[in-house]
Amino acid sequence: MNHREKVLKLIDSLKREESAIILVEGQRDLAALRKLGIEHDVKKVSGRRIFDDISCFKGKNVIILTDFDRTGCTLFKRLKNELEVMGYNPNTYYWQQLKDATNGGITEIEELSQFSDEITTL
Repeated sequence: MNHREKVLKLIDSLKREESAIILVEGQRDLAALRKLGIEHDVKKVSGRRIFDDISCFKGKNVIILTDFDRTGCTLFKRLKNELEVMGYNPNTYYWQQLKDATNGGITEIEELSQFSDEITTL
C-alpha cells in the first residue's frame, strides 16, 4: 500500500469513529476536514483556552489532530499531557498514523484537503 492509499484509508476510518471530538489548530484545518466529509464535532485549539470548559469531552473520543510541524508537535504533546492529567485518554492514533503515512510530504492538517477528490470516489 502506498502513502496515498494509507492516507485515504485513515481518512475513511476517521469518518467512521464514534462519539468523536477532533481537536485542530485552526479554521483552515476545520475547513479541510469538512471538505473531506468528516462531520464530527471539531474544536479549534490554537489561541484559545480550550480547557476552560471540558464538559464537552465527557464520554467522547477526543482525537488530537494538530499539524506535524514544530509548533503542531509541541501543541500535540501539551494537549495530550493536559488531557491525560484531567483523566482523559486522548486518541493519538490518527495523528501518528497520518504523520507516518504522509512521510513528511504534509506538515499541516489543512493539506489533507488535497485528498478530497479521491475520497468521493471510494
